Amino acid sequence: MLGLHHIVLYCADTDTSRAWYAAVGFEYLRGYHSMHWFKLGQTEIMLHPTDSRPAGPTRIGLHVAVKDVDTLFAQVVEQGLTPHDHQGAGQPMTGPVTRPWGDREFELIDPDGYTWAFTQTPTR
Repeated sequence: MLGLHHIVLYCADTDTSRAWYAAVGFEYLRGYHSMHWFKLGQTEIMLHPTDSRPAGPTRIGLHVAVKDVDTLFAQVVEQGLTPHDHQGAGQPMTGPVTRPWGDREFELIDPDGYTWAFTQTPTR
């Protein structure tokens, strides 16, 4: 096995989701029949239309390794997105949090309830 080719995320409105992923900073690759592809390292994310949408957050959490979590945090806030911390008891975030194991991260929930964590691992 060489790795993930692409991840398919089922979306109620792929155009709304496309705008959200672009606002986060994912690189748009192409679109076809209401499907959209974004680049994530060597993998692609495919937004696929669906008629059914789960209520509330999904049970899928995706973690993205980033070089500079503070810069990305500022960029997503500037885009009008609301970062959160699943351990933060509903408190607004003013910056990424440092986990007990050393990673610094924040989370976003996309329009279809998928949870994305953006994580910077300290150099050791």
